[in-house]
Amino acid sequence: MLNYYFMGPGGAQYVMLETAIAFSERGVEVYIDSPFIMCREDLIKIARVFGVSLSELGDLGIGDPSDRDVVINTSGDLLLGSGDVVYVHYPFFLNYTYYYSALHGVYDIVGKAYSLLNALTYPLLSRKIKLYIANSSYTALYLKKLGVNPIVIHPPVNIDDLVASRPLDLGERGRYVLTATRISPEKHPHRVVELAKLLRKLGLRIILAGALSKYNKPYYESIVEYAGKMQVDDVIDFAINTPRDKLVELYRNALLYVHITPKEHFGVSIVEAMATGTPVVIPRDSGAWIDIAMGDDSIAIPYNSLRDAYCNIKKLLEKPKHWQELSENGYKRAREFDRRVFRRKIYEAVQSIVSSR
Repeated sequence: MLNYYFMGPGGAQYVMLETAIAFSERGVEVYIDSPFIMCREDLIKIARVFGVSLSELGDLGIGDPSDRDVVINTSGDLLLGSGDVVYVHYPFFLNYTYYYSALHGVYDIVGKAYSLLNALTYPLLSRKIKLYIANSSYTALYLKKLGVNPIVIHPPVNIDDLVASRPLDLGERGRYVLTATRISPEKHPHRVVELAKLLRKLGLRIILAGALSKYNKPYYESIVEYAGKMQVDDVIDFAINTPRDKLVELYRNALLYVHITPKEHFGVSIVEAMATGTPVVIPRDSGAWIDIAMGDDSIAIPYNSLRDAYCNIKKLLEKPKHWQELSENGYKRAREFDRRVFRRKIYEAVQSIVSSR
């Protein structure tokens, strides 16, 4: 999980946690083997990041037991070890520039080495795998090009605190657009600057919320500098490493949520926004449009470019009934991605492999 080391906690760590809980709560002895979880305190820290109750951790073990029966690789990266089951978050076998085109310098060298190692080792490491699970139909399409036919299980989303209060009506919302993503080059958060330049024409502010690791501070500082250069620093707010309860309030009070990452394979933050009744604007070329919105513009508004997103937002603000429709439909759709749905599906998919040991 080098991603965690350089970029901070993300979807892979949450899938790991919820997968472990899925089997543990059904009476299976489970161990979490991760270089970043060496003790119970580390596990508790991860749980708190994702809003998971400590009581749900139960008797989860830590480390690699000598008598393990089934290994589930939830990082989706075979270079970190194969497994009987692999949960694929993104097409790791593609050239790294497909998702990480913004990397430069030493990171570019690491990326090239990563792509080469994957190409060389995949044929060998993949022999042990009995089941591939893709996080979206979008990701599954790329796996099928390798001759792999995965099942699709969407990642878990913790909506408990997001649905605890009723969604706010349009008139109760703030005059800002929210985007939430890890502050890391592969997520393209610098695009908020370009979006802010467009949104100020509508009198809207934009808030960028996200986790930031110490390794990405120079990149974050470049975004702040870029905002100043483009003279939009007065309409952009940064909510960095925001506590969960504050993030929930940002979701609830936002006028809209715009996802700025192109080719996003899923997009957990999109579902989180929908769970608060906040209408979402998402890239058409993404798993979010296919899997979350199901290609339905009454659930989400798709866009092909940031200017396209701006035009769609402008139209939406002129049609409050459409805003309300998106709010209600998104709220209902989000419940279908509840983490308990994920637990049931992942257990049912892997149960036969566990039982055969």
